[in-house]
Amino acid sequence: MKFPSVALLVLAVSLGCQAQFRTFQNYKLYKLRVTDSDQAAELHNWYDKGTLDFWSYAGLNHTVTAMINPALKRRFESMLDDEDIEFELVEENVQTLLDHEQDQRKLKISAKRAVEKINPVDFDHFWTLDEIYAYLDKLAKVYPKTVNVIEVGRTSQNRAIKAITISNKGLIDQTRPVVLIDAGIHAREWAAHMSAMYLIHQLVEKAEKHVELLENTDWIILPVANPDGYVYTHEQNRLWRKNRYTDNELCPGVDLNRNFPFRWGYTSNSCTDGFSGNAPASEKETRALMLLMAQYSRAIKVYLSLHACGDYILYPYGYDYTLAPNAAAMHALGQRAARAVQKVEGPLYEVGNAADLLYPANGSDDFIYGSYGVEYAYTLELSCGARGYGFIIETEQIGKIAGEAFEMFRVFGEFAGTQTVAKRPRETMAVEKEKPQPVKVMEEEEKEEVKESEE
Repeated sequence: MKFPSVALLVLAVSLGCQAQFRTFQNYKLYKLRVTDSDQAAELHNWYDKGTLDFWSYAGLNHTVTAMINPALKRRFESMLDDEDIEFELVEENVQTLLDHEQDQRKLKISAKRAVEKINPVDFDHFWTLDEIYAYLDKLAKVYPKTVNVIEVGRTSQNRAIKAITISNKGLIDQTRPVVLIDAGIHAREWAAHMSAMYLIHQLVEKAEKHVELLENTDWIILPVANPDGYVYTHEQNRLWRKNRYTDNELCPGVDLNRNFPFRWGYTSNSCTDGFSGNAPASEKETRALMLLMAQYSRAIKVYLSLHACGDYILYPYGYDYTLAPNAAAMHALGQRAARAVQKVEGPLYEVGNAADLLYPANGSDDFIYGSYGVEYAYTLELSCGARGYGFIIETEQIGKIAGEAFEMFRVFGEFAGTQTVAKRPRETMAVEKEKPQPVKVMEEEEKEEVKESEE
């Protein structure tokens, strides 16, 4: 194993790899406008070295929000001048944003506790993992004919990875089209988690308003794909992105979205936010999602991975400048979803190939498309909110962003319902009367799944 240089070790500590609660005093937040590929390459060079943290994603002729260590401010701005990159310093001290968000959270939680007996569900605060899982379990008890909660795996810190299935048939027997959704594979992107929870709330507790979404379509939603990382963002470091696997004590964690085996790319520096792991599918969270995909692959007609932020609807391929065979069809469906957001006065979502619009990188949508043949696979970079900074979103924006995302889910769900599912061979057509048991993530199964995907 190669060890990082002393300079990188110092930088890693300064960027928050330590265990104590992380502060970002005097860190600088910029809005940058990228107009050509050379500028984009230089910025990603800084990112790959771990010296720049993107808070949003942008293609050419769009703005991107990025954070820099205060010690690098002069050098960074000099580079921006040299590369002729337009920039605006929008926040002198990132910690003030984090403090404000924390104060808002405390106020909203106090208010929620005062009225939770009257209205136990709200979307004006960011839910913790315990709140999310308690709500899922409650729905399974109250709506047993529609909802089933399954544990699809365990994290390296032994937390459950839970998914919820929603079907007016009671169980998902793969005779009807399925929409599979995951959220929060990047821990700090809280708007993604909340948009998934809003969808679950609408499909279950407001089902009478959305009959068309359940009439022909089944749903599988994994609202927290990275539980350890999500807890860590609430308790230790709000800006943490990776999981919490501790192969490297100084710089733990893997970017789970870069860990999928389809076109996996090696990265040498584990201290960067984009570290792809020591091997493809090395992480328990990655393997759990892969097994969920495999279990329902025959019926999955639409796959959505929720991220934040950037106002993008992205489809494969992302690993390279290669269009998927049905790119035109994916683009057309994505455009329909984008128009749905505009109809509710939301932002203009840009639709396109992930590599072309942003930058080349593999991810979960590439994997499910390339390995399991799911023909409509998307990454949704949800809205950055009114302020447009990135992860730090005003609490009053949660419901708005989630509501706009729901309009996209409506389009994708109705489309999925028009698709057909190939029948299984006669000898395997029997459907069990009892609800399916939780997915068992066993070592041998994991190894076989990784092996099959790599082939």
